[in-house]
Amino acid sequence: MRANKLGSRIQSESIQIMRVENKLKVFLIEDGCQIRSILIEFLQRTEHIEIIGFAENESDALDQLRSKEWDVVIVDIGLNEGSGLGVLAGLQHDPWKHGKRFVFTNSPSPALKSRCIALGADEFFDKSRDLNMLVNRLQAMLT
Repeated sequence: MRANKLGSRIQSESIQIMRVENKLKVFLIEDGCQIRSILIEFLQRTEHIEIIGFAENESDALDQLRSKEWDVVIVDIGLNEGSGLGVLAGLQHDPWKHGKRFVFTNSPSPALKSRCIALGADEFFDKSRDLNMLVNRLQAMLT
């Protein structure tokens, strides 16, 4: 009977460990405190998404992204210091393999989208209308 309980406990712990390992690690680059809070709250509603950090400017973003393991970075283009374009350019030439790069901006012009894609962005979202689409895309990465 004891071995049976121990086996059940080990199996239960293994399932919990698998769940933790299957979380999508998301890093945010957003200098707007209110928008960042809304985005974090929205993303944390999804069980398998883990926000692993955030940055408010280009240099801090690049420093943190180069020192963490991440699956997706969500990049705002307009930052108080530097820009999301600088982050994308910096990541493009890094020797490390990084995850997906999603742009989430208030300036969704076709020219900006083309520039972001040229710098390695995988997805491009409009903050004013694409929050659900962003979350759906992240959730699709979990399956």
